[in-house]
Amino acid sequence: MKNKFKITFYIIILSNILFGQIYERNLSPIYKSFILPGWGELDLKNEKRSKQFFIQEASIWLSFFGLKYVSNTYESSYKAFAALHASTDLENKPFQYRVDIGDYNTYDEFIDSKRRNRQTDLIWPENLGYEWQWDTESNRKEYDDMRIISGIAKKYSKFAIGAMIANRIISAIDVLYIQNVQNRAKLRSSISNINASSIEYTVYLSF
Repeated sequence: MKNKFKITFYIIILSNILFGQIYERNLSPIYKSFILPGWGELDLKNEKRSKQFFIQEASIWLSFFGLKYVSNTYESSYKAFAALHASTDLENKPFQYRVDIGDYNTYDEFIDSKRRNRQTDLIWPENLGYEWQWDTESNRKEYDDMRIISGIAKKYSKFAIGAMIANRIISAIDVLYIQNVQNRAKLRSSISNINASSIEYTVYLSF
């Protein structure tokens, strides 16, 4: 799932880079909306709808970068905090390890709990840098709070990617709707012109 989000994000980034390079090409408004929501509406001279999608897209991107910044900042903070107050290095450690050190004050306490619950397969190996010991329980809780905030921000940043995709799909559907409305208007105009021509022709013949 993580790789899928990364791939999707890179596709969106690439699409927006290509936006500037293919602006002059004769693309369908639908394709333009998939590249940048609102671009297709702008191409169809509907500036009001276009502006709405541009604002939505900008808001989503700001939310994404803001959440990523919060996640990365708190992650750096809790890593440094664990190194200082629990004497453990979190670099290249599994996610579950980061959770476990926030749940137990010491490595020995962690082992005892897993043995009591007959979960010996979940015990981190000894003498391989997995040992830890918090200097105070309050620092352990502070660490866990930072880790949770980082995780929540990271989770919501993934939702922002989903919102980017949804915004493109909605914009493309909106373009289809606008095109249908414009085509119906053109059709009615053509029919009116034909009827008017027929009336003029009839009147002409009557004279």
